Amino acid sequence: MIEFVDHTGELELLVSDATLEGLYAEAVRGLAREVAEEEPAGGEEERALELHSSGPDTLLADLLNEVVFLMETEGFLPSRLVVHEVAGGWLRGTLAGRAGLDVRPLVKAATYHDLRVWREGGLWRARVILDV
Repeated sequence: MIEFVDHTGELELLVSDATLEGLYAEAVRGLAREVAEEEPAGGEEERALELHSSGPDTLLADLLNEVVFLMETEGFLPSRLVVHEVAGGWLRGTLAGRAGLDVRPLVKAATYHDLRVWREGGLWRARVILDV
């Protein structure tokens, strides 16, 4: 499940999934959905991804910031994230999507303000504030 809550100059992204891998994948999907209303047609490209961070919450912010960077520098709009391994603050995976697009991200960055990843009621949940 993905939910957005508007703030002045910010957007709060709330994500939940049954697995931690799914939580990160949903967050990437939510960010991409906010940038483009529909996925562009054409062949997909892949980007290998390996991130190291201090924990699951900062890993989420770093992941989203990497996606924003790829959008801005390569016009890369991800359609999905496949997580191969995740442990603590480490993630190895593959981003699949389209490159060379005229992507103008609404989001400038994922912030550490009120950043949280937690387990509740059998689900992984996350909250991240996006600077817009």
